[in-house]
Amino acid sequence: MLADDNGGVRYFSVRESARIQTFPDDFIFHGSWTESIRQLGNAVPVKLARTVAASIREQLQKLPG
Repeated sequence: MLADDNGGVRYFSVRESARIQTFPDDFIFHGSWTESIRQLGNAVPVKLARTVAASIREQLQKLPG
């Protein structure tokens, strides 16, 4: 939620939440706002997933074989 200057609050939009999670702007979410926000809340941030995957790949490439 975001606090407005007047003391009110509002929820993040799906797009704002997707940007926080580093999803590309052209990524399309299907379903209601609630379903989309739930999916985003359960998602691993894209940049984090890429970083972890790159690290795993690097370690696997070091294995003999």
